[in-house]
Amino acid sequence: MKVQFFSLIDKVVRNAIPVFQYDPVVMPLSALRYAHLHQEKLGLHLPFSWEELSYDRSGELIHRGLNDLAHQKPNISLGLSLFNAESVRSILPELVYHIGKMEFPEDSRELLDAYFEAGAKAKGKVGVLIEPKELNVIGTRILGIKPGTSVYDFSCGYGRTLVEAARFNSNVSVYGNDVNHEVVGIAQLYCFMTGIQEVEINQQDVLELLTYEKVLDRKFDYVISHPPFGLKLDQEIRTKYGAVRRDATIGFVVHALDSLKEDGKAVVTVTNGVLFQGAATGEIRRTLVEDDLIEAVITMPGGVFPGTAIPVTMLVLNKKKEADRKGKVQIIDASSFGERKRGVTVLSSHEIDKILYHYSEYKEDKKLSRILDVFEIRENSYNLLPGTYVEMEDAESIIGDVQIDRSMYEKNTPTIPLKQLVTIFRGLNTASSVEADAVQAKVIQLSDVKDGVLHLETVENYGIKATTRVEEAEIQTGDVLLTSRGIAMKFAVVPVLEEDSEPFYLSANFIGLRPLPGVDPFFLLAFFESPIGESYIRALRKGASLPILNVKDIQDIPIPKLSVEEMAQVGLSYKKAMDDYTQALKAVEQMRTAQLEQVYEKSGLIRGYKKKQ
Repeated sequence: MKVQFFSLIDKVVRNAIPVFQYDPVVMPLSALRYAHLHQEKLGLHLPFSWEELSYDRSGELIHRGLNDLAHQKPNISLGLSLFNAESVRSILPELVYHIGKMEFPEDSRELLDAYFEAGAKAKGKVGVLIEPKELNVIGTRILGIKPGTSVYDFSCGYGRTLVEAARFNSNVSVYGNDVNHEVVGIAQLYCFMTGIQEVEINQQDVLELLTYEKVLDRKFDYVISHPPFGLKLDQEIRTKYGAVRRDATIGFVVHALDSLKEDGKAVVTVTNGVLFQGAATGEIRRTLVEDDLIEAVITMPGGVFPGTAIPVTMLVLNKKKEADRKGKVQIIDASSFGERKRGVTVLSSHEIDKILYHYSEYKEDKKLSRILDVFEIRENSYNLLPGTYVEMEDAESIIGDVQIDRSMYEKNTPTIPLKQLVTIFRGLNTASSVEADAVQAKVIQLSDVKDGVLHLETVENYGIKATTRVEEAEIQTGDVLLTSRGIAMKFAVVPVLEEDSEPFYLSANFIGLRPLPGVDPFFLLAFFESPIGESYIRALRKGASLPILNVKDIQDIPIPKLSVEEMAQVGLSYKKAMDDYTQALKAVEQMRTAQLEQVYEKSGLIRGYKKKQ
């Protein structure tokens, strides 16, 4: 069936219109065909046979057929009105003929899902995100939708979330909103063709409900929604939980709460910035924690939405928590789950079950799930990033794959905060090409650090602002460098600088650590390159597409508390291990080269090339 449907698209529609324009053509005609196939069960009386429609070259009969169906089914009228015969006049008879060969089942959900997902990437480029079905499964099961209740999706897209909710419990009322009228129409048709007849979907800009302090004419038992990412506001929106500024995401969370009954529950998908951002977003997050409205934070891997690698989180909100969950927030870190398939991260059924098990059983372990009380969250400035709390993790490290438990390290190893061992300084921003008064200087970039070594010979000149206090970012022999931006983590010790060499400066891609007297820099390097050190850095970095490490966040990293002599011994041992490794690797490479040259000489290949000196 899927092959037949996709074949129809490939053969007929592809050459007539772009992929992102398929839906207003394919979906209304498919809904009309669906109505013809199931008209008796649906109680419909359609004026034309499909054969008559197939001979309609002008599109007049088709429009009349669509209008008649809309009159009998007003809740899908917007979707049916999307069809425009003029846009596909050249292929209309062939298109109607081929759709007439389709035997749409009473529940065409699987077929339509495959159709939507096949075009997800193209739709994403024009601002329509197709949410992964895994998130709908997780969300509806977390809500545990009961019979006789209502479910609301304020950013319903194509209605797939509403259908999943209706499938979870058939005796529910489902309501949807979306700002895009075409998307609302497609959602109506999708619900119709999946057998969900009692559904109400309207066009509404959710942000207007916040901006103008309007209220919905009803409240709902459950809310589940995947609102758009990165939507920026032109003006501040004031809500009872605080002001929403710039990023609209926290506003969607507020709307979910405003839409719930007094004992309601919601699941809202948000970008991870909502979990740690300060300013206005941070103030609202603080209020929600203190008001005990956040029940769980479930962080997903990056790339679950087609066309974007942005990591997302499912926030579980509850106005009436069960007794054992009151005053607490469950953190579930599923960011390492999933497998990349055709550019999308897909969660397995086992991983979905694991998430649901830890949530439903209120299960805590140090690797996937933690249950936090409000006091611990306060101590961490209301930061809800799982990496701050879930301390056991699987990780690749310099010594191979390991399982890390930072809490056991802190419990069993005497430690001292990093800020008591070093002076911490920031790198500087380089000047733009249009700043005429910029001063040229040697500025260290990420590419200058390779395999744990700072290569000063590759450092190039960059412009720095004349007003910059460059002395604050000038490196000295023995400084330890940590990358502060980007996916890759790099660490290095500044080698011995010649007395008459020109100064070198750190770029903003680095944080510099200047060891205090008696602190061995290679001891610090050994810590940061260890599984434990890298784990702290991973946990402290913030940001989705571009992780950032802040100076203030690293000040309290717990470093093993050793004497000056012990630090020097560890540093020396680490340096020897790395030097021995480098020399051994060089020797192995020389041996391999010599053996290969013998092979090439015996086979005559050596006559065809000459090694450069």
